[in-house]
Amino acid sequence: MTNVYPGEVLPTEIRGIGTGFAAAVSRVGAGIGIFLLPISMESLGSGPTMLIAAGVALAGAALSQWLAPETKGKTLTEAAAGYSH
Repeated sequence: MTNVYPGEVLPTEIRGIGTGFAAAVSRVGAGIGIFLLPISMESLGSGPTMLIAAGVALAGAALSQWLAPETKGKTLTEAAAGYSH
């Protein structure tokens, strides 16, 4: 979603800001995950750790599906009507 969706929804004027923000947030999440994974593996074990990771991925997918506007059948101008910088 961080590379594909901003090009579909955001107008050219703020597309770089939206894509950059999404990339920055994903990098922060990756850093936190890399830090917490060994701690979780040691304290909980591999099975519960992977279930937690799957839960986080499902929560992210559900949140993206819920918050992302539908762009099917809309022009870029129509899809970007609610955004401004």
